[in-house]
Formats: sequence, C-alpha cells, structure tokens
Amino acid sequence: MEQSKIRVTILWVVVMCGLTVHSLADLMPLFWSEPVAISDSGAAPSGLLAFMMTVTYLIPVCGILCTLYGNKRFCGITNVVLAAIVFLFNLFHMSELFMDFSIVQLPLLPVILIVSGILCTESWKLMK
Repeated sequence: MEQSKIRVTILWVVVMCGLTVHSLADLMPLFWSEPVAISDSGAAPSGLLAFMMTVTYLIPVCGILCTLYGNKRFCGITNVVLAAIVFLFNLFHMSELFMDFSIVQLPLLPVILIVSGILCTESWKLMK
C-alpha cells in the first residue's frame, strides 16, 4: 500500500514537472527575440491563466495530498477523478500538435499524456 502511494505521488510530481517544462518550452522563442504572445491585444487572458494554474498546480497538489493524507475511500475516488481530469485535459491539449504544430512540444505532450494515463491506472489500483 505504501509503495503504491509513493508511486502515485511520484507520478503526480512528474505530471506537474512535465506541464512546467511544457510552459517553459513555449517561452523559448524569447531567447531569439521572437514573440510569444497568444493575443495581440496586450492583455493577459486572466481566465485562461487561472485555468492553467488550476490544471498545472492546484489539481496535482490536491491529488498528492489526497494520496498521502486522506482516508482510503473518499480520497481514493477523489484522486481517480482528478487523475482522469488531468488525463482528459492532456488528451485534448495534445490536439495542439495537430492545429498549431510546434516541434518543441512534440516530445513533451505525448510523454505527459502517457504519464497521466499511467497515473490514472495507478490511482485506480490504489483505490481498489
């Protein structure tokens, strides 16, 4: 049981690190004085920023806390639901490779998707 909790926690941390590297890779053009803005208006889309903060930080932290400190039944279900949300987000986000291809994201997005899929599987096993 403890090994399974540690494995799920490590997977949550890997997902967080992968999404962080994904964000940093989007900023790499700054080193060559290329624009990185997604909007020409100059205003930061606060809703999008809050959503991305939730997906990349808040959900994984809640998953880690549920894994390590929660009771088996409630937190097990919560962990599986959070892992499924992250997996679905990563699945839909990977469509970015088809709409606006970026060679920098090619090795990152599929790996994050695979890790989040493993996280779903391991979270399900932990709940059982």
